[in-house]
Amino acid sequence: MGEPVTDSTRVRCLSYGLVRRLAELIDPQEGWKKLAVDITNPSGESRYSQVHIRSYTKVP
Repeated sequence: MGEPVTDSTRVRCLSYGLVRRLAELIDPQEGWKKLAVDITNPSGESRYSQVHIRSYTKVP
């Protein structure tokens, strides 16, 4: 079994099964934005700004 999941566990370190379960919980249209805003750096600042989020939502 892998490492225990804590509030400091990064999503990229989760197993495929856990990522899939997490994806099922998040609304694909808006939920991921709320999650991204809640992710912080070790200093407590937001890791992703509104500029980051807007750049991910641009339609080519």
